[in-house]
Amino acid sequence: MKIQVYMTDDCPKCTIFGKNLKEAISELNLDDKIERIDLKDAVKMNVTSCPALIINSEIKSMGTSLSVEELKKMLKDNM
Repeated sequence: MKIQVYMTDDCPKCTIFGKNLKEAISELNLDDKIERIDLKDAVKMNVTSCPALIINSEIKSMGTSLSVEELKKMLKDNM
């Protein structure tokens, strides 16, 4: 599974999202690495807000800080 995120360093929602994503991956015992994409790549992928979660090249969420449980469901659904 390919996990990509678009986040900015000064976004409070991104901070929460990043923490929750790491926790979800840990709880699911996934070895997948999180690839952080830059603005240029985000624009190419039609990402319009942050934080954004892209799994296997498909945008799964944008602009919201998902909970650990929501993230675990998304990850499980894409395994």
